[in-house]
Parts: sequence; C-alpha cells; structure tokens
Amino acid sequence: MNSKKELFDLLKKTESGKKEYLTDLFRNLPEETAKQMIVTEVKKGDYILQAGMPCDTVYFILSGRVIGEAHQKMGQMYSFMDFSKKDIIGDFEVFTDCSEFCASVRAEQNCKLLKLSKKSYLNWIRHDEHALFLRLRKILNTFSSISFLSFIPLITRPSAIISRTVIRG
Repeated sequence: MNSKKELFDLLKKTESGKKEYLTDLFRNLPEETAKQMIVTEVKKGDYILQAGMPCDTVYFILSGRVIGEAHQKMGQMYSFMDFSKKDIIGDFEVFTDCSEFCASVRAEQNCKLLKLSKKSYLNWIRHDEHALFLRLRKILNTFSSISFLSFIPLITRPSAIISRTVIRG
C-alpha cells in the first residue's frame, strides 16, 4: 500500500458490509501504518494461516469466504466456524498474547486480504480508541453468537467458566 488514500480507494471496491466496517475501522489509521499493509490474494482451498504457525500477522478480509478448521487427535479435520461474517482474522491471538495461531483458516472462495504485521497492528490499535472499541464490540458480538468456550484451549476452560460465572453473578 502506498498511502492511506490508496487504502480507502481499495475499500470502495470491497464487499458491502465489510466496506463500511473497515472504512470506519481505518478512519484514524496513521499514514505510516497504511503504508505497511500488503494486499494479497489467496486461492480457494489454500490456507491463510495454520494452527501452530507463529502469530505474526493480522489479516483484513476484503472479499471472499474463509472457514476455521481444527485437527482432532486422530488427524481428522473438522470445520468449526464459518468466518464469512468476520472482517479480521488473527487479532484474537494478538489480543490474547498467543505466540501461535490457535486454529487453521482456509479460503472457501478466492479471497483478497490486507496483511499487517502483529507489531504494526498493536502499535496502531493501542493508540486508536475508536478502532479498539469497534474491534472489542465485534469480538464480543462473535462470542455472544457462538459458544465462547470453542475458542479457549481445553486446559484453560475451567478458569474461563469460573471467570464467566463470577462476572455474571
């Protein structure tokens, strides 16, 4: 990306729904951060990220559908979440300070994405209250529509259940 203006020109061509959200999300994005974004295309069936890979990139979905996948112990693959309504992948791990991605994400259709390094994403989101609020609201809405335990590793689920029970009263 050469400039923030180029980013907003690209967003004008983005799928409806995603366009409005991402335009609002990026409204206070610093010019330097916009210049660090990389447009990439992923073919149907290819992985965008895989469980166990270092969590070093956040992806903004401009077009296409993606699906979350996980491996069971017997090596079978199962799909656990349709990410078609998601606009960003990889920031859950960034916010939870995971060093590796928790699940694999595969393109169900040809996809166009923006890539931003974890470091640049954190530098931006820490200083942009509006963007942080939008992400927090979107993440919490996601959790309210699915079982929030499906994203939490088995080892930490008991403490998550206790925390959730205490918070709810």
